[in-house]
Amino acid sequence: MRAAAPSMTTPRPRIARLTGGARRFACHLTVTAALALTAGAQPSLLHAQDSQQDASLPTALLANGVTFDGEMLVATGDVEVLYDGTRLTASRIAYNQTTGALSIDGPIRLTESGSDTVVLASAAELDTELQNGILTSARMVIDQQMQLAAARLDVIDGRYLRMQKSVASTCEVCADRPVPMWEIRAQEIVHDSEARQLYFTNAQMRIMNVPVLWLPHLRVPDPTLERANGFLVPEVRTDSTLGTGIEIPYFITIGDHRDLTVSPYLATNTTTLNLRYRQAFTNGDIEINGAVSDDDTTDGLRAYAEIEGDWTLRNGYALDIDLAAVSDTSYLSEYDISDSNYLKSTVNLSRYRAGEAIDGEITYSRYLGDGTNNDNPTVLGEFLFERYVQPWSLPGRLSYGFTASSYYRESNDDVDGADVLRLGAESTWSGSKIFDSGLRLDNEASVYADAYLIRQNSDYDSTVLRGTASAETKLSWPLTRSTASGASEILEPILQLGWSDSVGGSVPDTDSLFIEFDEGNLLTLSRFPGADRRETGLTSAAGLRFSHYGPTFDYAVTLGRVLYLEDTDGYSTSSGLSTTQSDWLLAARMAFNDRLSLYNRLLVGNDAEMTKWDTRLDYLRDTYSIGTTYSYVIADAVEDRDEPINEFALDGEVILADHWTLTGEYRHDFENDEVTRAKLGIKFQNECTRVQIGLTRRYWDTDDLDPTTRVTFSVGFGAFATEQTKASTCAF
Repeated sequence: MRAAAPSMTTPRPRIARLTGGARRFACHLTVTAALALTAGAQPSLLHAQDSQQDASLPTALLANGVTFDGEMLVATGDVEVLYDGTRLTASRIAYNQTTGALSIDGPIRLTESGSDTVVLASAAELDTELQNGILTSARMVIDQQMQLAAARLDVIDGRYLRMQKSVASTCEVCADRPVPMWEIRAQEIVHDSEARQLYFTNAQMRIMNVPVLWLPHLRVPDPTLERANGFLVPEVRTDSTLGTGIEIPYFITIGDHRDLTVSPYLATNTTTLNLRYRQAFTNGDIEINGAVSDDDTTDGLRAYAEIEGDWTLRNGYALDIDLAAVSDTSYLSEYDISDSNYLKSTVNLSRYRAGEAIDGEITYSRYLGDGTNNDNPTVLGEFLFERYVQPWSLPGRLSYGFTASSYYRESNDDVDGADVLRLGAESTWSGSKIFDSGLRLDNEASVYADAYLIRQNSDYDSTVLRGTASAETKLSWPLTRSTASGASEILEPILQLGWSDSVGGSVPDTDSLFIEFDEGNLLTLSRFPGADRRETGLTSAAGLRFSHYGPTFDYAVTLGRVLYLEDTDGYSTSSGLSTTQSDWLLAARMAFNDRLSLYNRLLVGNDAEMTKWDTRLDYLRDTYSIGTTYSYVIADAVEDRDEPINEFALDGEVILADHWTLTGEYRHDFENDEVTRAKLGIKFQNECTRVQIGLTRRYWDTDDLDPTTRVTFSVGFGAFATEQTKASTCAF
């Protein structure tokens, strides 16, 4: 309780005794009033004398001064009334014992516990429970986002606030900017605090004080309601293929855990209905997206559907699904849903816990590019079980596991339509020792057994058994030091020696076609990503790592190479591993003060010619960010690449001024000397309005797709926009 101001009329603290209606009013409010009754500014308490009633009611009246003449109880000076979670502050409150009315002089502030709504007024007439009455020159602020003002505000049953001749806006309204960017003027606005809805009668939408839209009735959720039926932010699009149109989403709640969004898209060359359904379960959630289109590009209806879901099951298992289907190969690209050449549907069941991994997955893949592609399987199934144990009789760690994979192609052609089933078992022992000098010795030995069933491939036997054994030793010597600047540095030379051999028949390569030689597998015994190919023979690898970890600057460099006693089968030319001497691997990463990051990986042959080059640079500042990537890979028939990849990409964001943001994206193919994609967007957003304009140009020209230019435009209004922001201080 704050200290009360001194009173000149009452020299010492006293307890006032009230009778009749005044006592009933005091008891009803559980009056705990602070009176400034002494020159020493010590607070006094005005207690109702019915102590039994006072103890049961959580209400209080605090004021600097209280007078009572037998009919009127008047509280003045920083008055606060607390009743059943409602808090009212004013400069003066008068209670008429005869009429039972409260007359309140402002400035008035009315709030409710647990509510984000604030009501301000200059004067009020309320009942003693603060549930009914009239406020004049009133303003209401909801969740610091939306303001409503009216000459008169009626409080009805503590639930409804009815405003006459009112105006609503989420824009900042200050003395130097009295006209908001947009506002809704209405004959009447009713706020339902329980349903958290706003109801407008004879609503007029104004932009910069110019009327642009009139509606006889309008209902919108207030900013505190996260889910409510109603329209979402529309988007206007112009597309060189689909024409000019508008998409108007409508959100529908279906209980507390489900919702549906219906988004009609009407354009000059298409009529499309987009749908999104979401449902949350106690152990997971599901989302279904889809669309049906009737356009001028093809005959008949076009459509797509996608189902995504994840659930936590018993015994620690997790189920994830991602199912997709589309009517034709170009639909997803034309409607800017996806640019991928493959449409995949996946069901995954897994469990990962300490010392054990179980993972099973089935994938259906559909090729969406030009022509046909029988090299990649249509249906792919994979299963993994792996367990780690600590053997009592041996040092180190032992792991064992079982694997299975199945590849099915829809084609019935020989070789190209081959179907393969593989069952495998494996076991690995690994151990390490660190010597007093700091040298570290790592040893590993593994055995693999695989059984293959092959059909529709005359180049291989229909049944193949294969066994592989391998062993490797790695010796490393990490050297560390601390610099005067407080940084830590590590220099680590590494040497690996390995041997592997396989017995049994040969099998087609299905899961090891694409190899990435990087610092992650430089010192592994096999650099194939799958089980169809395994390295054999004697091999060695040498590498050098240097790392620097400073207070503001980190970087690391890895240099390494692999040597084989004989040429290895299965590695493609672009892998950098196809000869007895691999390409030199140079990898570097750098991070500076959480603002600059750089990653670079380079494969260089003995002739100093590059095989691969990947680099990514990101730079972040307070007002802008930029990211660039460059990729180069030589042509490789094994990886179905007829010409080199030589691409540059740039993306960035710039804050032009307060509330203004510019974004861009650019991709260039140096091999064909052409731009493949360009994108430019500008956004204005404050607490009042969000405006987005985007321009995208896709330059692909294939049998199914033509180059496309797309322009998008969307406007959201403050609390009704997708991204909400709080109003600034002067809005209060």
